[in-house]
Amino acid sequence: MRTPHGPVEAIILYAVAWIWAFHFSEWLRHRDRLLDETVIQLTETVDRWASGDLQARVYLDQADPLDSLAHGMNRVAEVLAERTEDLQQDKERLEAILSSMANGIIILGHGLTITLINQAAYELFGLGDEPVTGKHLLEVIRDMALDDAVTKVTREGGTDTVLWSPPDNDNFVVEVTVGALNQPIGGLGAVLVARNVSAQKQVERMRQDFVANVSHELQTPLTVIRGFTETLLDNPDDPSARRFLELIHEEATRMSRLVDDLLTLSRMEHHSMPMRRQGVDVPVLIESVTVKLSPRIHSAGLTLENHIPAHMPLVAGDPDLLAEVFMNLVSNAVQYTPAGGRISLDMALDVPNHMVGISVKDTGIGIPAQDVPRIFERFYRVDRARSRASGGTGLGLAIVKHIMELHHGRIEVKSTVGVGTEFLLWLPEFESERDD
Repeated sequence: MRTPHGPVEAIILYAVAWIWAFHFSEWLRHRDRLLDETVIQLTETVDRWASGDLQARVYLDQADPLDSLAHGMNRVAEVLAERTEDLQQDKERLEAILSSMANGIIILGHGLTITLINQAAYELFGLGDEPVTGKHLLEVIRDMALDDAVTKVTREGGTDTVLWSPPDNDNFVVEVTVGALNQPIGGLGAVLVARNVSAQKQVERMRQDFVANVSHELQTPLTVIRGFTETLLDNPDDPSARRFLELIHEEATRMSRLVDDLLTLSRMEHHSMPMRRQGVDVPVLIESVTVKLSPRIHSAGLTLENHIPAHMPLVAGDPDLLAEVFMNLVSNAVQYTPAGGRISLDMALDVPNHMVGISVKDTGIGIPAQDVPRIFERFYRVDRARSRASGGTGLGLAIVKHIMELHHGRIEVKSTVGVGTEFLLWLPEFESERDD
């Protein structure tokens, strides 16, 4: 049977419905507030990740419907943190490798701007300390040949090689190999590998100069010998025959001396020069050298001052080779000192290092500063005309240098144009003398 609703029942039903609606509304507001808080926390966490803080995490109540999303986001952050750490370690290893390399490395990205450069490249190209990352290559290294090579390989691929030197120093040479570099974004870039080839280029130039000089040195006496020989054959009774024969003998002697010096230098360079290491009395040795050269010194109008004491430590070496050293140095002093000049011989001691120094000093024409580093090269002459006129081979100082190296000594040069030149030889003391 259906029970009719009276006024009381209606009021009760209305009250129940109102209470239920109120609680439902409060529940909805609570849910909205929780959702807002969850969204704010998610947003803040994502912002922290974007700023590099991958240790930030989202923590929600398990009852929150977005809790599973939070767990997924936290897992993504963990993976990103691990990958970022691996990348950082790879970057540090790469930077350590690049920093330890003797070759310069420059990597160019989009627009041929520098994205990576190591310390060796800074030093090879003389870039100072100013950061260059992000700058265009041509802005940093103003060399059109290098820029053209980079442009070529980034358009066509492959590699190209360019030689670069600073504007004020042609003797410093850097070989730059440019290669195309595939990039995930931005198309082809380039990698530049630079190495110092100054020594190789200098050796190459010296080899070329050597061949040219030997050819010239041999050609001149051969031309003289051939000319006078043909004259004698055509006119055997020529009254000048004796003079012709004397000139032939002089030029043949010059050629023989050149060949002997070349053979001596070759044996030294290949360490096949026999050497008698013994205690050498330097004052006695120098006295014998000056006696042999005294007629030449006198005829040149020069004064020789020998300040080397009669008693000094013996030096370790080969007396014949050391005699050749002093013969060459004193001969050079005679050759390049005008009449009325002075040649002086002195001694110095380096007691802590057990080294004896012998100085050969003149008041001659001197050597220009730019020539001093090259005077020990084969056939290098400061005054070519005067050297050839005197009959020198151009190998004397090169031989001196090698003899000093054989003796574990060293040679120092000081010179001022118009004032004179000083060669200071340092030789080790004889070991038996030190033991005594």
